[in-house]
Parts: sequence; structure tokens; C-alpha cells
Amino acid sequence: EYPSSHTEIYLFFLPSCHGGYHYHKRQFTAVGTRHSLFSFSIIHIIDDVHVCVYNKQSKQTVFSEECITKALGKDFFEHKKEVILSTQKHFNWLLRFLIQNDTKSDKNHTIQLFTNCEVDNDIQMDSHIGFAIDGEDFIKFDDQRDCWAVMKPGAKCFRTTAESSFGIKMREKSIKQYCVNMMRIILLYSSMQENVAPEVTVSRHDAPDGRVTLNCTATGFYPHSIQLHWDKGGQLGVWGQESSSGTLPNADSTFHLQITLELPPGDSETGCTCVVEHSKLQAPTVYPVPEKPTVRRPWVMALVLLTVIILVLSCAGAFITWKKKKTRKICKKRGVGGN
Repeated sequence: EYPSSHTEIYLFFLPSCHGGYHYHKRQFTAVGTRHSLFSFSIIHIIDDVHVCVYNKQSKQTVFSEECITKALGKDFFEHKKEVILSTQKHFNWLLRFLIQNDTKSDKNHTIQLFTNCEVDNDIQMDSHIGFAIDGEDFIKFDDQRDCWAVMKPGAKCFRTTAESSFGIKMREKSIKQYCVNMMRIILLYSSMQENVAPEVTVSRHDAPDGRVTLNCTATGFYPHSIQLHWDKGGQLGVWGQESSSGTLPNADSTFHLQITLELPPGDSETGCTCVVEHSKLQAPTVYPVPEKPTVRRPWVMALVLLTVIILVLSCAGAFITWKKKKTRKICKKRGVGGN
């Protein structure tokens, strides 16, 4: 079963990001049985922004000529239509191949292919690719060993095909042409927003039992890739219980992240700093932990309060005495007696 000659592809442009670190994720999802493919979709994500979505159920093409033609060109999309049809055909075959031993032919299965490529200052870095069946990892490519890692027993037969000359050629072409090159072209022509450096604050909370909790918060940064870690006296390590909020989105399409370090009683926080690394920063930036606030002892506070009260009462007494003397003088001048 194939889509009509009219397919539907939605493209949205992402904030402008020239240089720095960027990544491109692609997700292919096929749902069907051994007999038919019910749905097939493709999602392209660059730096957390959906830039392309294809859905098999769509019956017309929607392009934004203003930006898409400028960035990728009409020829690219004419070729992309052919690639989508071919990819859908391959997934139809793959679905039948991987679930051929399923005795329940009417049961729906989901196959997903995930690919990811990264560039840093326009230099291609890591790339990742993996398959999942019904929500569980099936097989993935191990960049370190330059081979496919089997996650499920049924993936062994698939690995033979993936490691063939045809499989290697398809994987390399997919990563280079439709992941790296496509991302570079889109980033080159997009012009909506520049990278933004993080705003960082470091705070502390001293508990009565001696525990000290340190917080380092970075917010308003783009793209989302960022590194925050604690440093003590120039050394990396773990000195207490660490936790992280994870990188979360803000309403203005930027991101924020908070890390927390809780030190046990008796462990000094002296020399602790929060180190931040982001593509917009020229180098890792160090933010010191604020010093412990001066805390007055209770008896000192009570003495200070008592002194203030005495001063106030003394001033009030002096004012009353002065007021009485002044009143007597006025009364004598007017010939009025008074006590």
C-alpha cells in the first residue's frame, strides 16, 4: 500500500544557529501487520525544533515556498518525495521480515528507526542509529566498535543484512545526505534567532542541622546543549548528594537547567564553584558559591533588642520630662499654678 502522488510534508524553520553545536534527529515510525502497513511517519528535529513531518495518511502537499525553496530548493523536495516512497516500501518489507514469526497475524506492531547526527562548529561529530520494535530497543549501531549491537535475540539475522555492503552504503548515505547535509543547509539559510548565552545564579541554603544545599541555575540559553558541574578547589568529584532538573524549555524557546548539591554536616563548602560550559561561551565559566551569611547568636540578638528598647524608653522618658518642664514654664508666665 503506497500513498498517492500527493504527500504531505510540513516544514517549520528553527532559530538561526551559525557555528556552535547542533544536532539533527530523525524518527521513522511504521505501524502495521504482516499483511499491510497502516501508518508511516517521519519526523525531523533540529535543535529541539520540528523542521519536517511526513504522514502517510496525508493526501496533499503543503510547502512554505518562502523559506523551504530558499533553503533546500525544489529539486531537493522532488527527490525527497521519491526517497519517502522508497523508504516506506522498505519499512513495509522490514515490518514483514521482523514479525514473520508472529502467529497472530491480526496484531499490530510498531517499528521505529532513530537516527541522530551532530556537528560542532560545522565539523561532523558523532552519529547514532537504532531500531526499536513495540517500544523496546532491537538493534543499534555502536560507533565505538563500528558494528551493530544486538539488543534482542531476533536481531541477529537482521545484523547480517545491516552489515552487508548494501546496508553500510544505505547507512552512510542516510547520515551524510539526509542528516548532516540537510541540517547544514537549513542552518545556513535560517535567520530567526541567534544563540543565547545562559544567565547563571548560584545560591545556598544552610540548614539548622549543619547541612548545606547549593543550587546552580542556568536559564535563557539556546541551543539546549549545556554542561553544569560542581568543582571544589579545582578538582572534580562528588562530595554530597547531587541532583539535576534536566534541561527544560522556557516559554520564549530558550532553556533552563538547575543542579543541586547537598553537603552533609561537617563537610565544608569552601572552594566550591559551579562550572558552566555552553557553545555561546568562549570558555568554561566559573561561578563561586556565596559565603555563609553571618548568623548572630540568640543571646546576642536578645541583648541588642534589649538595648534598643532601653534607648527608646530613655528617649521617651526624656521627652516627657522636657514636655512637663516646658508646660510649667508656660503656666507660670500666664499666672496659672500647676503641680
